[in-house]
Amino acid sequence: MFSAMINYKTKSSAAASLAVLALLSVAGCKAPQAFGDRHSVIVRADPALWSQVDSMVMATLEERAYTTRPERIFKVTFVAADDTLWQDMRKWHQVVVLGTRDDPITDDLVDSDATAPAIAHTSDVWARGQAVTAVLLPEDNPADAVRAALPELYAELRARYDDWVIERMYTTGVNDSLGQALVEYGFTLQLPEVYIHSRQDSLFRFGNPHRQGDTDILRSLLLTWRDGTEPVNPESLATWREAIGTTHYEPAQDILEEGIRYDSVQVGGQQALELRGVWQDRADFPAAGPFVTRAIACPSQGRTYYMDAWLFAPGKDKYPYLRQLEILLDTFRCGD
Repeated sequence: MFSAMINYKTKSSAAASLAVLALLSVAGCKAPQAFGDRHSVIVRADPALWSQVDSMVMATLEERAYTTRPERIFKVTFVAADDTLWQDMRKWHQVVVLGTRDDPITDDLVDSDATAPAIAHTSDVWARGQAVTAVLLPEDNPADAVRAALPELYAELRARYDDWVIERMYTTGVNDSLGQALVEYGFTLQLPEVYIHSRQDSLFRFGNPHRQGDTDILRSLLLTWRDGTEPVNPESLATWREAIGTTHYEPAQDILEEGIRYDSVQVGGQQALELRGVWQDRADFPAAGPFVTRAIACPSQGRTYYMDAWLFAPGKDKYPYLRQLEILLDTFRCGD
């Protein structure tokens, strides 16, 4: 079983190891800002080990999320332990080191009391703002140890990624005053300050349009409700989404058949029905993007809330923005 370890040597460590850590610490103070995208993962390992585990590591860490197509959440780049490229690649945002105690870099990243196999997490080792995970492997059957570590390793990468998504989304802060005002209408959402909002009767619109380079990016969230808490089935949820796509979006949107899927999700302890898919508008030159629609009953209010979030980000990796919308939807709470 793997477990997170303390990421520093104990006082009983050898003087040489302390000297190395001191050097890393000093270097960290003067280190450059980490390079690369947050979804890029640099994996350092012995080539012989990598040849045994590469397919499983790639399959696990490069899981796909469907946006408008299957999109890799992480993009893995392997660097051999003895490759001269390591000096530059170790400065990336996300770095994973696989090795035994014989590997001095792995040894210096894992607490001296740790017994292989073990996983250690630390940050700002070779660059500012980076996250480093070291997997300490046993001398016997290290490939099996790597395979066993993959679920925990992937979970850690996803947690870090979500932390970055949340930090990025709330750079301007949470709009607490808006959240408090929404309580009067029976629900709450934690929306970023930068989001614009409007209301027409019981229909609320929230959005964040902005320009990134030459690209217009739009994140949109619509919320409304109906009286009653009768169960919502997939067909009725799709019908609702088709209706608002026609009546409330300009240009009107249609749901494409490809990529439609339903799921049951937990939101603040409540069960919600979720529909995901791809929208396409009816403009002369149609635009398209992913959407997430949810229906959630609040029995104490005698209401069922409907929420629809959609994204327009042409030419961009869509998962980071879609993840923002998922996190926003997850902040929904019945006002009581």
